[in-house]
Amino acid sequence: LKQTLTNAADKATDGKLTQYALPGTWSYSSPGVRFEGDDAAADLGAQLLSAALSDQLGKIYAKVGLTPGTGSITFDREGKFTAALGEKQLTGDYAYDAETHVVSVSSTHEKFQKFGTVSGRAYIDGSALQLLIPATKLLEIVQSVSAQSESLAGVSALLANYQNLYIGFSFTRKE
Repeated sequence: LKQTLTNAADKATDGKLTQYALPGTWSYSSPGVRFEGDDAAADLGAQLLSAALSDQLGKIYAKVGLTPGTGSITFDREGKFTAALGEKQLTGDYAYDAETHVVSVSSTHEKFQKFGTVSGRAYIDGSALQLLIPATKLLEIVQSVSAQSESLAGVSALLANYQNLYIGFSFTRKE
């Protein structure tokens, strides 16, 4: 119910609710999966597939050292972020467009600089924050910074078949 109310409020405010709630420190809780589109029939299939994808992503994230409680991200009100995802520490800048839910981040970390600015989506669902990017882009990033990249080949091939699939991370607010 809380998630439904939050989503409705966010839509009514053209994404401003997420914009105001984004600053703060968030603790990694699980993979994030979301299909975007207007096809209601596809939504049911997407919901069923999301749970299965989330489970598989959790296993992959664990291989690179990211398990619930081991990562966090902090957004400040001045457009800076700090993240600790698994063993990787990142700092950089971010910008959020409330109307489109697009969050763009750029990091000063040497392994991530080659990607430039990475754009994805940010959503507040109930008391959770989802940070999501197109599936193919996230897998490209994980493969380039992880020694486990060979284990991602099958997942990459599977996810490439889905249009409008965003994957990433779900966080809960740290108190």
